[in-house]
Amino acid sequence: MKTHSGFSLLEVLIATAIMLFGVAGYVQLQSHYIKLDHTLNLRQQALTLANKKLHDLRRFSVLHASAGQTSYQDIHTDTGGVITAGTIDLNLWQSQAQTIPFELHWQVKNMYFVDTDNDALPDTWLPEGDGNLPQTLPVIAPKKSLRISVAWQDQFGDTLSVAITSQITPIPFARSQHVVNTNMGIERRLQVFYEPTNNNIDFLHRLTPDLAVQSTTPTIDVINSKVAIDIEQNRVELLSPEYEKTQIESQLVVGCECRLSRSGLGKTPAMPVLQRGRFVTQQGSDAIKGKGVAQPAQHARCEQCCNDHHDTSETVSTENYYRLESGRAHEHYNRISPNTFIKAINEGDEYQEVCRFKQVDGFYHVAADLASLSITEFDVRHFELLSNRDAYTDYIKQLLAAHIQNRALPAPPSGRGIHLPVGQFQLMAYSVYMERLYSNDIAYLNTLIEDRDDDWFSLIPFYDVNVTLLANWHSSDTQSVNILQQAIQTVENVGQDYYASYQRGLIETLTLGRSSVNAQMNGSNSGLVGHAPLTPFEVNNVLEGSGIEVVVQP
Repeated sequence: MKTHSGFSLLEVLIATAIMLFGVAGYVQLQSHYIKLDHTLNLRQQALTLANKKLHDLRRFSVLHASAGQTSYQDIHTDTGGVITAGTIDLNLWQSQAQTIPFELHWQVKNMYFVDTDNDALPDTWLPEGDGNLPQTLPVIAPKKSLRISVAWQDQFGDTLSVAITSQITPIPFARSQHVVNTNMGIERRLQVFYEPTNNNIDFLHRLTPDLAVQSTTPTIDVINSKVAIDIEQNRVELLSPEYEKTQIESQLVVGCECRLSRSGLGKTPAMPVLQRGRFVTQQGSDAIKGKGVAQPAQHARCEQCCNDHHDTSETVSTENYYRLESGRAHEHYNRISPNTFIKAINEGDEYQEVCRFKQVDGFYHVAADLASLSITEFDVRHFELLSNRDAYTDYIKQLLAAHIQNRALPAPPSGRGIHLPVGQFQLMAYSVYMERLYSNDIAYLNTLIEDRDDDWFSLIPFYDVNVTLLANWHSSDTQSVNILQQAIQTVENVGQDYYASYQRGLIETLTLGRSSVNAQMNGSNSGLVGHAPLTPFEVNNVLEGSGIEVVVQP
């Protein structure tokens, strides 16, 4: 039989046709992905622009309209902030000649928390213009709702848009931080998705297999030599292997200059109370007691601090006090030298105070002073090892248990000593603080600890705060190890190189030898803002870290 080799013309034509269909499909698919990528890129740019405008609106510096300054009262639909409404041309690619026009606009509504059921208690947020609003409204709206939208045209000429919604409160950005995307006026904490950080500064403490807590690095604000810090804590719940969800708690610590005034109406401190298996912050109540007024040109929260931060024998007996000294209500002093204080007794007498504020339903309330439990020093690379992180979390658990049970505090984690050559090296310090609790709640936690119920650790309101740039640092041998300790300065963007903001806790190893380097802070609130002791009592109650052994070697 005669055989043939190779392909027939028909076979070649069929194969060619199949290849052409495949290439055409591939090209069409590539074209689809290019168009999709183009659309996603434009959408991302629009979202970025909307978020920049939100940040712009939040950065007002004063409440009332003032020439040359951005104000809360200037924020209306398509007005307010620095970025103007309308068309904004953006260069999205390397070609500076090719721009894409985006249309930016925002809508603003003043919101008011009012009584709608006639029981004399506010219960509902209503927008301006609502028929149920009272005739007389506050000059400054307690909240503004925002809707920021950005529109653009895609490559097909179709108009697309994105929008974000948020809220702002009349708290200047430089003085505090706003509550974003939260319903104020109801007892529910802010919930957001958690994005883990990649640094060794803000790390999680595992409380249970499904719960963790993270205190973020403080934002520092210096106003006329007075320090204020923002501390934000994330309580993280593991909802699935793919993502985590967190509840954010914000607090503010402020140093103030005050003068005594006549006794009058003030507030007792906001306090944590155990309800339905978790601690919630209960607002303070009205009380007749001593008061003060803030000196001018200070933090906006100082007026409330000076007015409310006073105790009486009655508030002490009911455990609704801010701070005790030797078991009694704290007194106020004017510090005129390191160890010289003049007690403020008469109306007009000057004194210094440091207050802590907590956000409750979106508003700041003066809270009871924190209890400072420990300071622990580390090399800046210490927490690169997971085992070191776990050891520190275990130490905090032992520390809190000992504090609750009123027994000797445990020794800090071992293995923190370091060997260094001659040069400059950054150290860091963390301080553990705990909210003051009512005695019945302390007793309940003590029962859980004695019963070996691990849930107690997840209940305790504690804060592990990075105090590297706030503490006072000391070296036992300054000949071998010197410490650079600059004055506390404003640090707004903690996301950058935090320790490069100013030099504090930075050691210079000079000659061969060894030194014990430790951090010190006043107890209670004042140490958190780098304040000198507020009273003679605080002079004798300075909290010292155990120190870190530094060996300088070749």
